[in-house]
Amino acid sequence: MPLSTKIAVICSHAFKKRISSIAQNIENIQIEFYLYKHPSDAPALLKQINPCDALLLGGTLPYLYAQSSLEALPIPWNYLKQDEMTISTTLLSLIANKAIPLPRLSIDVMHPTFVDNVLTEIEYIGAKPYVHRISITEPTDNVLHKHIALWDAQHIDFVITSIHSVYDELQLRNIPAMRMIDATSSIMQCLEETKTQSLLTKSESAKAVVGFLDIPYNNRSADILHNITTSTHATYKQINPNYFELYTTAGHLQNALEKEHFQQLSQQLDSPFRLAFGYGHSIYEAAENATQALKFAKPFEIYILDEHKNLLGPFPKFEGKLSLKTKDPYILQMAKQTSLSPLNISKIIQFSKERQSSQFTAQNLSEYLQVTRRTTERIIKKLVDHGYAKIVGEEMTHQQGRPRTIYELNFATY
Repeated sequence: MPLSTKIAVICSHAFKKRISSIAQNIENIQIEFYLYKHPSDAPALLKQINPCDALLLGGTLPYLYAQSSLEALPIPWNYLKQDEMTISTTLLSLIANKAIPLPRLSIDVMHPTFVDNVLTEIEYIGAKPYVHRISITEPTDNVLHKHIALWDAQHIDFVITSIHSVYDELQLRNIPAMRMIDATSSIMQCLEETKTQSLLTKSESAKAVVGFLDIPYNNRSADILHNITTSTHATYKQINPNYFELYTTAGHLQNALEKEHFQQLSQQLDSPFRLAFGYGHSIYEAAENATQALKFAKPFEIYILDEHKNLLGPFPKFEGKLSLKTKDPYILQMAKQTSLSPLNISKIIQFSKERQSSQFTAQNLSEYLQVTRRTTERIIKKLVDHGYAKIVGEEMTHQQGRPRTIYELNFATY
């Protein structure tokens, strides 16, 4: 039997009853509630959450209040969005059960345009209801007072509110009101999405990763190996005195990157190690990708090649992304015309994006591609011959010998 996905739900007391009944129709989920009296309590509730698999916020308002704190969460999160389905379901219920004319209605919503869109969709041409925008910059008491003022002035007969505390206060004042109705289908879809995000995150985190560490054999190599395996929770196998194969998971590796363990390691070490990791659908594929990634690594650099052939790095000083596999028809056409590999063209494009200057020499490109000067000159000649690069000048050196030719790429790289 599959394990249940435990979802922490931050919501109001009223929403708890509704989501509890709906969640019973979804297999293998467990709900744990954290209830607020006001949506502004959401950030404080975040700090009270017990270990769980995912977080769901019961509305746009609690999400907006908690938004700045969500990025630090180590688990996936989601929130129930107020959309046009919510507006139309609520208005249909009002018209069917209360027979309240729309001009005699006061309604508060996150996005007033949603109300306009619904009325336009049903080709409504009469007087519109009173619509009030909700935001975290305006106190909910202001929204409440707008409803009360319209009621006292006898301009309205009914209130629809998105804020549960406003509804409770209206009830105390005997002002006819109802809460916004979130459609059952919307709540189920949101729960299913949250569950799926959790399962996907677990699957990604548990993905096997193979790494290769190339390090000079000296009295510091054991310390470096220990630091790297500890920060990535890796086990290892020694291939030869200066070459090690590492085994860990994507979750542990990502955690080491996020906590800047590699940056700290690079600052502390003076031995020129090279390190690369590979993701894959199998250990064999992961090892193949790690081997390919290591070819790009210079001393004190770390690269990752994922299962989609995206090269990430070099860490820790720069976090670029280069695809070693492309379906871009423009790159494929260039490859065909110049007889260069799509990989080399992709790397040249990345080289152009990373440089502060549009001009470069063969030496600049040779250092970036990590190939010989002769190989680089052949690559540049093919680009120039087919109009993808041009000579723009010469760089005079202080040493004897011929000046260096300066080039510019002559095709779009953005």
